Amino acid sequence: MNRLYILNILNIFFRINLFVFSYLLYLIQIIFIFLKFTNIAKRIFRWAAYICSLSLGVSYSINKNFKYKFFKKGIHISNHDNPLDIFAAQYLFGMRTITTVDQHLKNFLPFFEVALKNYGHFCFDYKNFDDRKSAYLFLRKNCASDKQILIYPSGSIYTSIKTRFSKSVSKLAFTGNIKIIAWKFSFVDRSNIEYNRKIVDYILKRFISEKIILKVDKVKIYDPNAYANYDELHYELKNFYLIT
Repeated sequence: MNRLYILNILNIFFRINLFVFSYLLYLIQIIFIFLKFTNIAKRIFRWAAYICSLSLGVSYSINKNFKYKFFKKGIHISNHDNPLDIFAAQYLFGMRTITTVDQHLKNFLPFFEVALKNYGHFCFDYKNFDDRKSAYLFLRKNCASDKQILIYPSGSIYTSIKTRFSKSVSKLAFTGNIKIIAWKFSFVDRSNIEYNRKIVDYILKRFISEKIILKVDKVKIYDPNAYANYDELHYELKNFYLIT
């Protein structure tokens, strides 16, 4: 048995143990929610997401010049091309968003919707018109109060931001007179593992795959006051993601 093989086995074993630990943290967080220690639960939820990402082989390569912008007030937007984006949303940004992820993970993570709502996220069914309307009102309320929100304009990993970009972003910016911080993320991934909507299958494959590096390609801040109307701003935002 060669040395490289042994190291690979140990690496897989280490990742699996990290994953189990992150799952236990998640369950502990649920207990804290029901005990009404909601702020402690939020911190545990964020760390559980980070440790889980490490167990799946995610490493973060973020230029220090970008890091402070995660804390800036505004509407943070990003491309959404990978199921692992959930870790960028929860660990790197750590701010409220609207999401449908509970529909994908609720059978894998007990009380997942409870955990998301405790953190401040808004869970909705994108197929339901009333839910979509409520989600927009949630975003508008948070833009007015906290002045900080995360939005994925494409809405889904199955639709590229280059083909679908919601006008809600520019409308919210004009309505609340709030800046937009546009992020472009990419993954350096040699494993070529595709997510087929089978979460357990995907996780098992990630345990034995090479590391995947999450990095920021570029970030730009848009001030709505610099544009005549929200259509003009919408056009500029779309171009940000169209131009590589």
